[in-house]
Amino acid sequence: MSEKVLNFDWIDGIATSRVEDVLYYLAFFLYSVASNLGFTTIRTVGGIPLNYVVLAFQAIVLCCLLFKFLSQKINGVSWVVSLFLVAIGLISWQHSGENYFLWIVLFVISGFDANYRKLARLACVACVLTIIICLFSLNAGLANDVVVYGTNGIRHSMGFIHPNSFGRFLVVSSLSFSTAHYGRGIYIDLLVAVVCASVAQIVAGSRTSVLLLICLIVLLIVSSCTKSNSSKRAVLSTLFFIVLLAILSSFYFMFNYDVSVPAHRLLDSLLSGRLSLSSAYADIAPFTLFGNGFLDVPFYGLPATFTVDNAWCHLFLRAGIIPTLILLLGEIVLLWRVFRLRIIDGFTLGLFLMSLYSFSETVGIMIESNFYLIAMAPAVLSGSVVMNRLASFKDNAIKMR
Repeated sequence: MSEKVLNFDWIDGIATSRVEDVLYYLAFFLYSVASNLGFTTIRTVGGIPLNYVVLAFQAIVLCCLLFKFLSQKINGVSWVVSLFLVAIGLISWQHSGENYFLWIVLFVISGFDANYRKLARLACVACVLTIIICLFSLNAGLANDVVVYGTNGIRHSMGFIHPNSFGRFLVVSSLSFSTAHYGRGIYIDLLVAVVCASVAQIVAGSRTSVLLLICLIVLLIVSSCTKSNSSKRAVLSTLFFIVLLAILSSFYFMFNYDVSVPAHRLLDSLLSGRLSLSSAYADIAPFTLFGNGFLDVPFYGLPATFTVDNAWCHLFLRAGIIPTLILLLGEIVLLWRVFRLRIIDGFTLGLFLMSLYSFSETVGIMIESNFYLIAMAPAVLSGSVVMNRLASFKDNAIKMR
């Protein structure tokens, strides 16, 4: 089969000639900005309620994705699989009132030939733009600084709904920058990561964000020293094992957390109560195939607001068993494919770190941040269980067989 190679530089890296591609990247950017603003304390944009602005953006996004999907040359099996996944997403949204899984499906089935460096650039720009808007709005009195007093000092949200949200945008900014810039000199990637980690520690006080950024720094250094196939295999094996352990541990503690066990209490304390919360929510509501809105479920005598930060537990309890199994299978297949190909690049590091991030934050099921999941598209649209196409960013090019 022929090989398609697209070369680009950082400045013109988002440029593309096909209308359907332009619309897809426009959809991703608009959706990212709209979703990002939802995690801020900004309530109006130019006097218009933020909810209306988000709905308008989402309507444009849906039109762009529909055009992109229809322009793809896919077979009958791919049509059936795509429509089935959309149906699952719609049913889950109706039952749970949450649409994370649906948006993942829509971007995946429309992203067969997506360029992941371009997505990384757009994600980075969207995050940085959101941070700038937040800081400007905070200075203008249009946003609030949510201050949290914790064991790690005074934490500031800088216009976001929580200091951890601010930390999340610092992580995604650095991670997406490294994905886009990988292979063009490690020092700028390290500098960006160090700056973001410093801000996350000093201003946001987000331990999880700082830890993820330290992991990014370590992996950037390790990957730059990893040349042989045996060393790549060792690194990828370690990352694959860690992610699988994180996924299995998520479900284990959701079902088996025991406050009387010292090790459980210690780990729960380190994770700011995330383990006990996921277990508590699992205890108060029955598991469902397509989701639970938790609207009529009392949480220790109070209305449930559903605070489960672990992405996999969140998806399982809120979106349902079926969407969780679908996404879990897709991500494990994707991780396994990367392992088998022995590819270590910005995409690989981003995918593994986002999978690890899912252990403590819901960001792992948010497509605007974990855009690496779009790499599942060839597996879905080719009708194949195992993905047969994967972006490789070596030599400043994307190569797709």
